[in-house]
Amino acid sequence: MAGRAQRAFILVIAIVFLVTSVGTSGYLLYDILTDDSSSAVNQEANTQQQTETQDKPKENSLEGTQLANYEPVDSVPELKIIDLEQGTGAVVKTGDTVTAHYTGALAKTGVIFQSSLDAGQPIPFSLNQVIEGWQKGVPGMKEGGTRRLLIPAAMAYGSQSPSESIPPNSDLVFDIQLVKIGE
Repeated sequence: MAGRAQRAFILVIAIVFLVTSVGTSGYLLYDILTDDSSSAVNQEANTQQQTETQDKPKENSLEGTQLANYEPVDSVPELKIIDLEQGTGAVVKTGDTVTAHYTGALAKTGVIFQSSLDAGQPIPFSLNQVIEGWQKGVPGMKEGGTRRLLIPAAMAYGSQSPSESIPPNSDLVFDIQLVKIGE
């Protein structure tokens, strides 16, 4: 009898051990699966939110809008310089480094492809490292002035489009607000 009681006790211990192991494993598996599914849901929600943010135009962004006070033209045969506002400061010389706000648009449509005003900061640049239309059109400006440059494609990017928003061989127009000479 003692053998039977001992076997029954061992069987009960084995069943308790089996039930405990299966229960613990089941709980851990459930916990892992619910964490992964909630992570997947969160990741999917974040991806969707990022996509929606990228698809929406930036509020108050100039990019994609019409350049103010500009009448589109079919072609720009040569560099045209128009001073919209005379500055009162120092005069820019060829090769200077200047800090300016700029807004660039396609001459044919007047649609803005880029503006430093969207970032809220003027951009420093060397006149030796910009398109030819700027190299020839910015010298002579005075600090505080605003100048419009109508630039033929040959003095801009030519057939080498720098972005999707500027087709190859596009004539361009830039409004440049000269903040200061130097960085």
